Amino acid sequence: MAARSQIRGYLSLAAVVAVLISAVWLARAHADALKAFIDQHPVKGVLVYIVLNVLDAVLAPGATLPLIPIVSRAWGHVPAALVTTIGWTAGSIIAFFVARRWGAPVVRKLTSMERVRRLRPHVPDAFWSVVLLRLVMPMDAISYVLGLFSEMSWQTYALATALGLTPSAFILAYIGRTPAAYEIIMLGVGAGVVVWLIYSTRRRAQPRRAAFPSSRRHRHARSHTT
Repeated sequence: MAARSQIRGYLSLAAVVAVLISAVWLARAHADALKAFIDQHPVKGVLVYIVLNVLDAVLAPGATLPLIPIVSRAWGHVPAALVTTIGWTAGSIIAFFVARRWGAPVVRKLTSMERVRRLRPHVPDAFWSVVLLRLVMPMDAISYVLGLFSEMSWQTYALATALGLTPSAFILAYIGRTPAAYEIIMLGVGAGVVVWLIYSTRRRAQPRRAAFPSSRRHRHARSHTT
């Protein structure tokens, strides 16, 4: 069972990396056409970008990162950062609501439950802790973890998420205007993969703990079945 879970974790990571690499390649290859579309259809461009960022937060964390250089050059630093924050926050709220409303059976269809289990002991549900966590981990399964196992309200979570994501959005928007934007993004992706592998290896070397407290698990199980 442990080996099967490990394989699923690596397959999930490989899928995320493949999506990110493909997204970078596609965005870079079609950057001029995408920027022209945004320039010609400003309102539609904003709406499409927000929708893509919502899907990013719910289904494919990081997949829209390669679009940030394009929107930064089309809209400027500040508008691009603000729209990115809106999209990321909206997607995170949706993921949180899905986990809170429908529980693990639906969450496992949208993201890796192995990642959720690994994050569970390290994701606090205090307001400022979530803000700080979002500063260092802007896009991951945090929304699902908190939706499943915390008592935090969605309003509190939305505010903490917006505060935590805003600095990352501004940093990426400024990086997006640099000539080496895509290279920096790929380096960031590579660093994230290395950190995940090191963390995963160390976690397997430690004695396994109960991933889900029984009382919390039973309470949420009852709430999702009523």
